[in-house]
Amino acid sequence: MNEIMRQIVNDYIEKNMPEYLRTLYDVISIVSPTGEEQKKAAWILDQLHALGEKDAYQDEAGNVICPHHIDGVEKFPLYTAHMDTVFAGIDAITPEIEGNTLKAPSCGDNSSDVAALLFLLRMLRDLKQKTPAVFAFNVGEEGLGNLKGSRALTDAFGDKLSYFVAVDGNNDRFVNLAVGSHRYAVHVVTAGGHSYAAFGNANAINEAAAIIRDFYALKVPKDPRTTYNVGTIQGGTTINSIAAEVEFTVDMRSVSATELEKLDAAFHRILQAHTSDKVKVETLLLGKRPCSDGVKHHEIYDRIRRIRKREGLDTVFSASSTDANIPLSQGIPAMAFGICKGSGVHTVQEELELDSLEPGLKQLAAFVLDL
Repeated sequence: MNEIMRQIVNDYIEKNMPEYLRTLYDVISIVSPTGEEQKKAAWILDQLHALGEKDAYQDEAGNVICPHHIDGVEKFPLYTAHMDTVFAGIDAITPEIEGNTLKAPSCGDNSSDVAALLFLLRMLRDLKQKTPAVFAFNVGEEGLGNLKGSRALTDAFGDKLSYFVAVDGNNDRFVNLAVGSHRYAVHVVTAGGHSYAAFGNANAINEAAAIIRDFYALKVPKDPRTTYNVGTIQGGTTINSIAAEVEFTVDMRSVSATELEKLDAAFHRILQAHTSDKVKVETLLLGKRPCSDGVKHHEIYDRIRRIRKREGLDTVFSASSTDANIPLSQGIPAMAFGICKGSGVHTVQEELELDSLEPGLKQLAAFVLDL
């Protein structure tokens, strides 16, 4: 029976790839930086209602949620694709195709997967498949979104979830371990003054530089992998002024909660060491993403291996920071994978391989329908 259904599904996908591509173009074209997902969310909700998914709704966090035949079902899976992108300040996006390549900011991350879930729901309707699941389109995955949408989804459905899949990333990389992170803004304040008349006063730029130098001198383990980064810095006023204020941002990550806490503590000791009556150092926590070793074994990991083995493909599991962090940190089986292959993620030169989309859709469909 599975073989027959798999052929029906594959035939449907092959026949309807033009429809998927039209949906992908529409999704890409709606600009939706983190915190500004409203327009895309409204469009997705309209699409769901037009499909006949009358129970689809938007929650307080801004997620679009589509319950699919879950009435009376004790446990069900949740599939979600994040709507937000890293591209702020872009007013319009027009996809371009060159040969086998589609080029557009957000084309792969995460427009291809948003379009995939919409396509999948249309397929389930057309093939009269009443697979119980919640399909969602979430906010706040990128940047300082702090996994806002995933947190809300996990809070709403947590104890009812059999598993959680973040449809995000490449179609040949499977994330089942959560990389946690701590993110701070650091504000350094000094008296400042005129570069000549007040020479010798503490300079906030110099003080911030000294903090960053000591921070980058910290030794962190390669296993469990632990990293840090100063991502932005700004401050000062003019070339002939001793800077009175500087702000920089810090990102610390690890697959180990213990190592992440150790790094965080070491960072704060550095800040304390550079604080004096002439130098004020303030921190603002911008976000935390939880670590987790994941769920050691679950049927979903066996399922994706089986699906890929049938196609002669290896399955590689890895660690990353995704919407799956939240359920994994709560012991809910979860992973992340997408439907395409591409390059240039998080740049305006992002592109995807068009011939990766059909196999990616088939793989996702086989997973959802357990074929």
